[in-house]
Amino acid sequence: MNQILLVAKREFLTQVKNKTFIIMTILSPIIMVAIIGIIAWMVSANSDQKSIAVVDESKEFITSLVSGGNEIYNFYGPEDIQGIKDTLAESKTLNGLLVIPAIDKNDFSKVEKGIELSTRGNIGVGFKERLEDKLSKRIEELKMEQAGISHDAVKNMGSDVRIKTFDLKGGSEEKGEYVKFGLAMFLAYIIFMFIMIYGVKVMRSVVEEKNNRVVEIIISSVKPFNLMMGKILGSTLVALTQFTIWILMGLALMLGGSAFFASKMPTNLNTEQAQAMLEQNPEWMADAQGIFDTLLGLNYPFILMMFMLYFLLGYLFYSSIFAAIGSAVDNDTDTQQFTFYPIFPMMIAMYGSMTTLENPDGPVAFWLSIIPLTSPISMVTRLPFGVEWWEIALSLVLLIGTMLLMVFFASKIYRVGILMYGKKPSFKEMWKWMRYSN
Repeated sequence: MNQILLVAKREFLTQVKNKTFIIMTILSPIIMVAIIGIIAWMVSANSDQKSIAVVDESKEFITSLVSGGNEIYNFYGPEDIQGIKDTLAESKTLNGLLVIPAIDKNDFSKVEKGIELSTRGNIGVGFKERLEDKLSKRIEELKMEQAGISHDAVKNMGSDVRIKTFDLKGGSEEKGEYVKFGLAMFLAYIIFMFIMIYGVKVMRSVVEEKNNRVVEIIISSVKPFNLMMGKILGSTLVALTQFTIWILMGLALMLGGSAFFASKMPTNLNTEQAQAMLEQNPEWMADAQGIFDTLLGLNYPFILMMFMLYFLLGYLFYSSIFAAIGSAVDNDTDTQQFTFYPIFPMMIAMYGSMTTLENPDGPVAFWLSIIPLTSPISMVTRLPFGVEWWEIALSLVLLIGTMLLMVFFASKIYRVGILMYGKKPSFKEMWKWMRYSN
C-alpha cells in the first residue's frame, strides 16, 4: 500500500506542478466564459438597426409596424414611393422601402401577394421573417373583423392545456423535464470528458516511461501492480483537484456575472409596469417559475454524491484499461489501434443516454445504467429524474465488481507488457499475458 501511495504522490505532484496544468486549470473557465461573451457580443454587434420607409395605402398597418429596439418604421404617402426608391440606393440611414397596397376586403389575396420590399443590400432573413409575421397577424385580424368576429373573441377561444403530473412514488409534482435533462447531460458530459482526457494521460505517461526505460529502474523496487494503481490514483487526484478548482471558479464567475447583469437592469420599474410585463408574457413567467421550482426541488447532495462515486469508479475502470494499452505499445501511433475500444462504449453511453428525456425508466435507459461499461455515464443522466434504490445498488455492485476484475486483468497485461519492446501487440498476445502466472 505504501508503494501505491508513493507512486500516486509522485504522479500527482509531477502533473500538478506542471506549468501547462496550472495555466490551463486557471484559464479554462475564463476562456469558456470569454467564448460565450464573445459569441453574445458578435450576435449583438451583427444585429444593426433597420430603418424602413413604409407606404401603407389603406393605413391599416400603422398599429402593427411600431418602431422599437433595432427596428424603425416611418410612414409616407403613395406619392413618395418613386422619390424614396431614387434615394434608397445611396442612402446611409434608410435600409428599405415597404409598399403595402390598398386592401380589398372582398379579396385579401391581392394584398397578401402584392406587398413589396425594396432594400439597400441584404436586409437579413430574421428581420424579413419578423416583418412577415407582423403583417400576417394584422391581415388575420382584418379577416376576422370582416367576418364579424372580434380578435379578442378568437383569442379567448384558444386553449393552453398544461397537465400537472404528480409522481406518487416521490410525492412531488414533476416539472421542468428539460431542465433535469440539461443537468443530466451536463454531468454525463463532464464524466465522459474527464475519463477520456485523464485516461489518455495515464496511457501516454506509461508509454513515455516505457520508451525512456525509466520503468525498468522503477519496477526493481516497486511491483508492477502497485506502479499501475499508483499512477491511476495519482491521476485521479489530479482530475479531482482540477475539477474542484473549476467548480469554485465557475461559481465565482457565475455570481460575478449575475451581479454585473443585475446592475445593468433597469431599477425604475413600478408596480404597474411589472404587472404589464406579467400580463404580456404569462407563459414566459409560468415557464420561469417552473424552472425555478424544478431547480429548487432537486436533491443536490444525493446527486453530487452519486456523481462523484460514479466518476471515481468509472475513472478507475477505464484508466486501468488505458494503462494496460500504454504498457502494451511502444509509441503513441500504436495506441490509436486500441484507444477506440474503451472510448466506443463511453460514446454509446453518452449518446444513448439522450433517450432518458423520452423515458427515463425505459429499457434502454435502464440497461445502459446497469451494464458496467456504460453505467458510469448513463446512471448519472437518470439521477435528476429519480431512480429506484435497488437499481442504484445493483449498478454499483456490478460496477465495483467489474472494476476490480478489470484492474486485475489490466495489471496482468501491465506486468508483462511494460517490459516488452519492439513487438506490436495483438488481442491474442494480450490474452496470453493475462494468463501468465509467473
